Amino acid sequence: MPEEDMSRCIPEFPPLLGGLSLEALQEEAGSVFGLFPDLTIGYLNSGWFRFAAENDGEPAISERFGLGSYIGSAIAGEAKDFYLERFETALRSGQVWRHEYECSSEAVFRTFHQTVYPLAGQAGLVVVNSLVVERPHDAAERPPHPPLAGLYCNEHGLISQCSNCRRVHRRADPERWDWVPAWVASMPENITHTFCRTCFEYYFLRTVR
Repeated sequence: MPEEDMSRCIPEFPPLLGGLSLEALQEEAGSVFGLFPDLTIGYLNSGWFRFAAENDGEPAISERFGLGSYIGSAIAGEAKDFYLERFETALRSGQVWRHEYECSSEAVFRTFHQTVYPLAGQAGLVVVNSLVVERPHDAAERPPHPPLAGLYCNEHGLISQCSNCRRVHRRADPERWDWVPAWVASMPENITHTFCRTCFEYYFLRTVR
């Protein structure tokens, strides 16, 4: 294996792949990561690093969520329990799990398709993330709002942001979630993550029915 690939792969991981080709995973345009049974990261393809760099995530992403780190530490709020449960179910059952999700920046709307491939003998998982939609945000569809803490901080001083669409909950209106691009570009320390009702029902609840 080339030295560059070794820097993105723990040596014990490739023998677990069985019929999957490491070269094919490396050539995937999207972000791909491999997990050991304990859900620590054993492999990261070039797309992982490219996506992180293009979205101002480097070098922090590599330093915090590199090889050997627990994937749960890279997932915030209620989304953590959701994803960990699905990963563990795929690992135990041997059944492929597919999922749609949003991962937008402050300027660009993006949706992705995630496919989780369980490896034979519960040896681990390979997770492939493929871009589905990428376009500038439509201001008519998702009007931007200024980052006014007084509108969004709850009684505990926290701002609730949806882990999927990244809109934030307006304190005085339980059903209203606003698009605040400034808090997508740079999250305040007092943000906490949950799901808005629409995202939970459309992207998450229907995957378990």
